[in-house]
Amino acid sequence: MFNPMIILSTSSYVPNALWLSAFGIYIHAITIAIAIGFSVLMAILEFIGLWKNDSDYLRMAKLLSRVLVVAFGFGAATGTLVEFGLVQVWNGVLIAIASVAFMPLYLELVAFILEGALLVALLYTWNKFSNPWLHWIITVGYATGALLSGVFITSVNAWMQVPWGVGGLVKTIYPWAPVYGPTVLNPDFLLTLKEALVANFVQGTTGSVLVNPIVIDELVSKYGTLLSDPLIALKNPYALPSVTHQLIATTLVGISWVLAGVSYKALKDPSSRAFYMKMFKTISIIAALLLILQGLEGHEMGVAVFKYQPTKFAMIAGLEKSGPDPVVGLTMFGDPNYVFDGFDKLLAMAKNHPNPDLTIAGLSVKDIAVSDTLKALEKLPTVYPLYMTKITIAVLSGLIALMFLSTLILKSFWEGKEKLLLYGGLLYGVLMPTIAGLGWAVREIGRKPWTVYGLLYPEELITPIEINSPVATGIILGIIIGISLMFYTIYIVLTKPPRILGGGES
Repeated sequence: MFNPMIILSTSSYVPNALWLSAFGIYIHAITIAIAIGFSVLMAILEFIGLWKNDSDYLRMAKLLSRVLVVAFGFGAATGTLVEFGLVQVWNGVLIAIASVAFMPLYLELVAFILEGALLVALLYTWNKFSNPWLHWIITVGYATGALLSGVFITSVNAWMQVPWGVGGLVKTIYPWAPVYGPTVLNPDFLLTLKEALVANFVQGTTGSVLVNPIVIDELVSKYGTLLSDPLIALKNPYALPSVTHQLIATTLVGISWVLAGVSYKALKDPSSRAFYMKMFKTISIIAALLLILQGLEGHEMGVAVFKYQPTKFAMIAGLEKSGPDPVVGLTMFGDPNYVFDGFDKLLAMAKNHPNPDLTIAGLSVKDIAVSDTLKALEKLPTVYPLYMTKITIAVLSGLIALMFLSTLILKSFWEGKEKLLLYGGLLYGVLMPTIAGLGWAVREIGRKPWTVYGLLYPEELITPIEINSPVATGIILGIIIGISLMFYTIYIVLTKPPRILGGGES
């Protein structure tokens, strides 16, 4: 009898590829956090400086612009590396890039061009306008371009999490899945494609059959256009909470690093302590408010996961068996006794499949559903501790944020205790990226065993060319050297900036 677990058998180099991709994305995320967080903060500080006619805020904004120049260049390089890895290592995603992801990625490119043009204008026009508010408009434009890049990239990831536009196709295979919107992706095309991919595994072939243009040409000739709505990824209801959640997190990480920097300078540099303490007071309030906003938005993200990703929700809630979660039930439904579906319920639905005689490439969809649900269950011991660690750190960070906010009403209490606040600022710069990193790990691991939730596995998308450990190690070492050079360059432009970046200014 055929073992349905064969459909999830992995090529030996899939783990190497997964680790390599994760490492590259996390490194690129550093430059993204700087590009978005620093630009948003720069726009706020420049506004305050112009509004109050305060040169200190304008000085801080100029310091941030120096870092942005370096981060933009390295961000473009690491972004290209991530994109290269996407189409080379996971070349099966080319069909998604050419269809669902095409418009978001095209718009992201437009936003990136806007960033590059306005960054040059921003640097060259400091103190050049008789009306300094014109420069602030350029700063806001740059920050907008950075945010829009994040919007469009995240919308693509959101579609991989929730493949909106496939209608009831996923539910046909997995009875516990919801219906993913209208059917704007050709179901006959997708089903035939899925059959080819499953057959590929049954035959023991490694790598993606999607790299074969003959396969795609035949599908297009037989079934017509794959996608009828090129904006479907942007219309995905999962995209809005995903975009909001990710952009707030990214902005918060970048700002937390600035907060840690001014905290360190205020502690270690007596000659400029007054300046950095002044910046700390403003930036700490911004960082605290963003964390509170992120907490509120996190609820909406949780609701979206519950609604559209049953297996991931069961992972993060630790629901091997169905049961209530008083806190989540109360906040989500106003009922602390609400019973959430666990993997026992999801497995029961898969085993009692409504279409047990339906097959894909000779495999019963019932066997596929049971196999994949069990595979998702295997991720629970990883995802649940990661999620709970994230929540624990978020609670600690929330206490620090409240400490920052208390300085607005308890000014006399904090007189003489500034060091405690500054140490809190240093800690904030560590906790925020930790929370964001854990959150992204939960988001990505929680999607497994699929790359596109309920549709495609990593094994179906990977290159036929083996990625061995020496190759992966060489690439990782190259990335580490590159990011180290970025940090060193940032140090140089902050301490000994060239004239074009404000060299000679105090």
